[in-house]
Amino acid sequence: METRVRSGFRVLILMAVCIMVCGYSVSAQTQRPKNVQVALRAKWPGTSLLLEAGELLSKEWKDHFWEFIEVWLDNESGNTDSYTAKDCLQKIYNYGKSLVTGQLTSVFELSLTLRSSSPRLVLYQQLAEESLSSFPLSDDINTNVIDGGASESNEGKEARKADSLLVGINPRSPGGKCCWVDTGGALFFDLPELQSWLHNPHKDGNIFQQPELFDFDHVYFDSSTGSPIAILYGALGTECFKEFHRILVEAAKEGKVKYVVRPVLPSGCESKSGHCGAVGTGEPLNLGGYGVELALKNMEYKAMDDSEIKKGVTLEDPHTEDLSQEVRGFIFSKILERKPELTSEIMAFRDSLLSSTVSDTLNVWELKDLGHQTVQKIVHASDPLHSMQEINQNFPSVVSYLSRMKLDDSIKDEILANQRMIPPGKSLMALNGALIDIEDIDLFLLIDMVHQELSLADQYTKLKIPSSTIRKLLSTLPPPESNSFRVDFRSDHVQYINDLEVDARYKQWRSSLNELLMPVFPGQLRYIRKNLFHAVYVLDPASICGLETIDTIVTMFENSLPVKFGVILYSTKMIETLEANGGEFPPLESDVQIKEDISSLTIRLFFYIKESLGMLKAFEFLSNVNKLRMDSGDEDAPVLDHVEGAFVETLL
Repeated sequence: METRVRSGFRVLILMAVCIMVCGYSVSAQTQRPKNVQVALRAKWPGTSLLLEAGELLSKEWKDHFWEFIEVWLDNESGNTDSYTAKDCLQKIYNYGKSLVTGQLTSVFELSLTLRSSSPRLVLYQQLAEESLSSFPLSDDINTNVIDGGASESNEGKEARKADSLLVGINPRSPGGKCCWVDTGGALFFDLPELQSWLHNPHKDGNIFQQPELFDFDHVYFDSSTGSPIAILYGALGTECFKEFHRILVEAAKEGKVKYVVRPVLPSGCESKSGHCGAVGTGEPLNLGGYGVELALKNMEYKAMDDSEIKKGVTLEDPHTEDLSQEVRGFIFSKILERKPELTSEIMAFRDSLLSSTVSDTLNVWELKDLGHQTVQKIVHASDPLHSMQEINQNFPSVVSYLSRMKLDDSIKDEILANQRMIPPGKSLMALNGALIDIEDIDLFLLIDMVHQELSLADQYTKLKIPSSTIRKLLSTLPPPESNSFRVDFRSDHVQYINDLEVDARYKQWRSSLNELLMPVFPGQLRYIRKNLFHAVYVLDPASICGLETIDTIVTMFENSLPVKFGVILYSTKMIETLEANGGEFPPLESDVQIKEDISSLTIRLFFYIKESLGMLKAFEFLSNVNKLRMDSGDEDAPVLDHVEGAFVETLL
């Protein structure tokens, strides 16, 4: 009997333990938070944050890309220490911020956090895939061996092709090679082959075989323009990138190649990219700057007491708020002076007093300036965004305090002025005085605009302009026609055919500027004896377009158009010679060379006639050149006979 009781008691204890364990598991499941986490993922896998940092710096200044590479190679090469992803991100921040100045460092951090340069790296991945597919690789390279392991299975290849949602799939490393050089005619995966090619890169050179370059490509600043192109596909952090980079930099400095880098980390090379080169590639890429609205309705209605203030949350900042106002008989500025060590407790007590006042006891006239008082509260807070959030979420509990705030007249006047400028129900957003369309703005566009403003401010700072003046310059509105520009041509190189203020043919015109206010037909110029309008033409007198322009100028001059006309003459052959000599003038030309260059001969004869017979005869000479060309029935550019005949006809 005693044994049965003991066994029954043991079974009862075991059942109780099981019930407790099951109940604990059920309660643990029911106590899980009901948060909904939503993330928008890109159609391409994650890219290296180290490579993204280089792209961001190149947007700031193209040379920063190469400086970032050198800084990273000098400081991180051979470093075998293990770092977490957070440590690597901080390292990238520090190296990047060493190359930018001022407030641009914060824009660099934010852009890197948003992964805004990831699409650019996907573009480089597509170019790398095209580079590999342009050449039939040898059998020892085209095995798709990755890190010495097995080749990629056919099922894996088909899965990659079948996934239509992915774009810009990262190319796999050919034969375990993480870097290669594309010259347009061949691909080099090994250093000895590249060094052999660099001994004579022009041997097999063909301008039609050279790879195409784009505006976004990173071209080494010491590269020669006419040299063969060598594009390095690889990722900073890999050992092969360092070796290829050193050799190509030396070759570019010697003028052998035009060195270009397209940063790509092939799939399978993550383990070879150093301790920080693969950070960001192992996880899906979440898109920042996009919002998702989830319309969820909770069918459980709960009654909650809103009068309780959350612990540790104070709506006021004792350093910026006006605490001299009396709250339920207490002046908290005096209390804080006496007990500064109890600041948090005193402010919590003040919030409790403010929230204990029921808002429905307010009179109607106390709500008259409630909106203005709320704005004043937010503007004067040390953290306006946090203050606005707390007021919006706890407005019924603080409305009594807000209604008793002393309103600053300047706040009220500014609000009234804004209301006169903005229609009711409309919103306006401006950045340093420049209006922004709220309907079209997004986070990336806003960052670009802020970056432009900060870049301009940084340039002003380098000119030692005070900060107050910089703010005024940035707030200055641009001219209405921002695309138009004016050029000051008050130079001896401009040959003017007329001068409205001096020539006798314009003496009958009025010289008063009040004529500008007189009514005229739409589009008609005012006939005023002032050089208000200038038309300067830059032309080659030995070209068909240049001679036809001369005839047009002479026609408008003879019709007394109220414009001061002038020309700047140049020789196309002379410009080409200057470009070929690096901007230096060639030796003095002989008479034979001058006669071969019709433009130079025409310009010299033009100046001779100008000094001998005047400016009108000089323009008549240019007009005669075009006349003789047309009379001869030749539709090509003028020849030597036309110039000589026009010169004789002008003199006679």
